[in-house]
Order: sequence, then structure tokens, then C-alpha cells
Amino acid sequence: MNSGTARRVGVAVGTVLAVLVAFYVVGLVVVGGDIPRGTSVAGVEIGGLTPDAATQRLEDELGPRAVDVDVELAGKVHTLPAARLGLSFDAAATVDSIEERSLRPWLLAQQLAGLDVAPVVVAEPGRVEAAVARLTRRVDKPTREGRVKYDGLDVVSVEPKAGMTVNRTAAVAAITSGYLTADDPIVLPIVTVEPEVTAEQVQETADGAAVDAISAPVRLAAAGHTMVVSPREIAESVSFRSDAGELAAHVNIADLRGQLESELATIGTPARDASFDVSSGKPVVVPAKRGEGVSDDALASGMTAALGDDARSADISVGPITADLTTSEAKDLGVKQVISTYTQVFPYAAYRVTNIGVASKSINGTVLEPGETFSMNGVVGERTPENGFVKGYIIVGNRLVEDYGGAVSTITTAMWHTAFYAGMTRVEQRAHGFWISRYTAGLEATVSWGNLDLRFRNDTPYGVLITTSVTDTSVTVTMWSTKYWHITAEFGPRTNPTPSGTVYDDGEGCVPQYGVDGFDITVTRVWSRDGEVKRREPLDTSYEAAPTVICAPKPSPSPTPTPDPTDKTDKPKPSPSSSGSDGGNGSGNGTGGGSGNGSG
Repeated sequence: MNSGTARRVGVAVGTVLAVLVAFYVVGLVVVGGDIPRGTSVAGVEIGGLTPDAATQRLEDELGPRAVDVDVELAGKVHTLPAARLGLSFDAAATVDSIEERSLRPWLLAQQLAGLDVAPVVVAEPGRVEAAVARLTRRVDKPTREGRVKYDGLDVVSVEPKAGMTVNRTAAVAAITSGYLTADDPIVLPIVTVEPEVTAEQVQETADGAAVDAISAPVRLAAAGHTMVVSPREIAESVSFRSDAGELAAHVNIADLRGQLESELATIGTPARDASFDVSSGKPVVVPAKRGEGVSDDALASGMTAALGDDARSADISVGPITADLTTSEAKDLGVKQVISTYTQVFPYAAYRVTNIGVASKSINGTVLEPGETFSMNGVVGERTPENGFVKGYIIVGNRLVEDYGGAVSTITTAMWHTAFYAGMTRVEQRAHGFWISRYTAGLEATVSWGNLDLRFRNDTPYGVLITTSVTDTSVTVTMWSTKYWHITAEFGPRTNPTPSGTVYDDGEGCVPQYGVDGFDITVTRVWSRDGEVKRREPLDTSYEAAPTVICAPKPSPSPTPTPDPTDKTDKPKPSPSSSGSDGGNGSGNGTGGGSGNGSG
């Protein structure tokens, strides 16, 4: 390269450098010393502002948009409060995330072109997931797996059906990323969930394996005993369900055990659960006892093996049977002291003593492990003569009628009162249709087979032992555990009074009764732990008015005579012997929610 060429190249390079330096200086001036010009957050321009001014502008303009989030689910738009989603906008942190004017040329070039900064969103862990789960229950449709069952000895095919659900992971991501930035409602993705088995597999099983299964009896041999299961009994205890994409025989072990109960009772010895002895005033664990016999797994395996065997028979092993509640498990439950007890009194009547006694015997000694739910109907059973119950008075609507199981609601009320103060979680509980004066208003319960139940769940970390005792005029329910909650009750005033009125009834089966006015009441359960109130639970009860019932024809109307102050003639009134519908004043340490018919 000659000197002239070198000189021209040098001039050109110098010129370019001068231009670049000029552009760089201009860029520094244009970008500015505060928030770089051209910077925006979710469409809000904040370039050229000081950090404080930028923060204020974002709070003013994005703050209102940060209150709610619009989502679209199955074509319907829902507005969700951001607070419920656990989402909030941090304007100051957003401004802090913006890099100040940079001296590095490549970053300066980006700032000259304008920066679109993502808003800083604070998300509380699990809140969006929980909100999505609540919302998507409205559209979720479970997949129906194909199966084959029996109606008597008829084979019944249940066709598979695809389900529908929201892709919750994608929905959570869409809401979190779209918060403040989405111009339109955020669409939550719905996906189809296909069943594991096909309709063809169902039909093939219905025509083949299901027919073969009930073609003849099966024989199960255990410890020298042979148990014969008839085709009808097979149909009552066997169905064909999906197992890893194939239809396989499934044994309902409870049904099969019920069918073979007498035969299985002669094989081995039953296990005995651990229990508690409270006679000393303190719970003492009575050790469990291991038994010997046919386990559920062995019985189910033997049944399925016999169905697939040409000879339709199978040998079942006999071995140790572990108690459902072992000694060590009982000791670990924390059943140490009385946490709640309640005594419900009632007027003596033979049917009350009998029915309350039968129910008490079923309940006494029940152990409710953490997470388990107690069901009054499930434990006590149907109120029938076969189960030891006799006829008494129950409530239907706002009238007394005679039926089996009258007075069971007396022990039900004692049970709910005790559970209320023990801190058990209310699952299902109803008050009587009308108020019975011997009960604490708003803090009682009734049951009716197939209609109303008392159910509560043990959500404490400890097991709960339930014991009961009965006299001719009272029933006591006690719960033993480790104290976890301190419960108090606040009783509101009686509102919306409704007069009782009078009914004349000369029909067969009429039961006379005294009238009771209706009213509403709210009892608030206050949950405290370690001296701090954790929550308040208002429970509302609305009692209907119950009429005075006079079992006689309605008197004919007559002309109104001139009042005679000396006239002391008694008016018709119900028989006092019928006034005591089943309830009871109670005493104990310490709701409602609707009202219903039930055994008094």
C-alpha cells in the first residue's frame, strides 16, 4: 500500500470513528440520565422519568389493572380477584429492575431502540394453583372407564367415555405470565382425557370372560375347608375393570366376605383390634391380638385364580391376620385425656331408654383416627326391629309420628355437642325441624336413615376415642384425645319469630303435641389455639313453627257470644303425655345449619 492510499484509508477510518463517537454522544444525551427514554412497562411509558416518578406512574396506571384478572374457561369469562390468586404488582421492584443508561455501546443501542420491561409480579406459592382448581371443577368431567358388571345373572356393559379437564399446569403458567400484560381474557386450556380401555375391549369381555365367569360355581379350599361360591354370588362380588389398559376381574372383597362369612368364621381365629380402657379415668391401651385366617388379599387372589382355572377351583393360604388397629398404632394416637364431654337429659320413656341404649352400644369405643370421618348412620345402622330398635316418636315435617328409632336424635345431639367442643370439623349436621325445648337452640342434631346424617371429621393430629354411657334419663358422650383446639360458642339472639298456631286432626295415627314458635338463631364457633383466635365459624339454624295438635274434630264455628268474665271453661288442649318429643336439656363442656326431619 502506497502512502497516498494509506492516508486515504486513515482519513476514512477517522471519519467513521468520529461519526460513531458523535452518535454515541448523541445516544447518551437521548437516552438520558434517569429511566432510559423509550422504556415502557405493560404499555405504560416511563422513559425519561426519575425512578420515584416512574414508580408513581406505574402505580397510578397499572394499579387499577392489577386488582382483577379476566380468564376465559369453556367460552365463559370469569373475573378473579388478584388477591384470591395471590398475585400482586410491585412497581418499585419493576423500576429497580431497569438498567440505568449504559456506557456499553451495544446496551446503549438497545436502550435507544426502546425497552419493553416485564412487570415484577409477586406470587404467593400455591394460591394460583388453588384458585385454578376451584374454578376448573365447573368444567371437569371425569373419564368413565369401560367395565363389565352384572345385574343378577345378566351381563351389563358400561361403555367407556372420554373426560374433559383443564390443563392446570398450563393454566397456572398462563395466568401468572398474563397478569397485567394480557389485553384479552386469559384462555385456560381444556384437554380431553381418553379412557384406558376401548369399547371393543368392553364388548369382547362381555361376550367372553364375563359369561365364562358365571358359567359354573367355583370352589375355594382353605385349611381343609371347601367354600363353594355360586354363579349368582360370583355375579354379586365380581366385575371387570380397567387394569393397566386391560379389563380384568375385580373382586369386591366386602361382598365376597359377606357371602362366605359363616365358612370363613370356622377358619382360624379373628384378630382383635387394640382398644382403650377408661375405667380408671385415664385411657389405657388394651393390646391388640393377632389372629389367623384368610386375608383379604389371599381371598381375592384365590377367587380370580379360580375364575381363570379350567377346574374352577383354587387353594387359599391361611396365615397371620394383623389387627386393623395395632397396639403400637393405638399408643401413637395420643389418646390421653378428656377433651370434651356432654350429658343430654331426657324424660323417661321405655322406648327412649331402649333405642338410645342400642345406639350407645354401637358407638361406645369408636376410635376416630386423624383424617377419618364419623357417620352416625354408618355406626348405628338402620333403625329396624332386627337391629334392636323399637317404635317411638319421631318428627316428620313439623309433626310427631310413631316409627322405629325414636329418641336416636337424643344421643345424636349429645354426640354433636361433644364433637362441636372437641373441635371436630362439621361435614353434615342438621337441627330438628322445630325446636325442642330440652335441647340447646342451635346446638343440636337429628338423623334419619337414608335422608339425614350426622358426620364430622377429625382434622387434628391425634386420634379420638368416643365413649358413651346411658341412664334411664340421660346419655353422656365423651371424647378422649390430646387437646388441640380451645372451642367457645357465641349464641346470637333469636330472630324472625313465627307463631305456632293450632291444628285439629281426628285421623288415625294422630299424635297430639304442644305448639312451638319458630325462630332463627346463629351460633358462632370460635376456634383458638395457643391463646390466639384462628377462625370463627357461624352456624345458622332456622326452626319452623310447630302447631299445637289436638286429636279431635275441629269445632264448628258458632256465633261470637258476649264475653262473660266469669266463664272459666277449658279449651281443648293436647294430651300432656305427648308433649315430650325427643330431645333434652344438656349439660357439658363445651350447630346448626338448616333443619330437618329426624328421630327425636
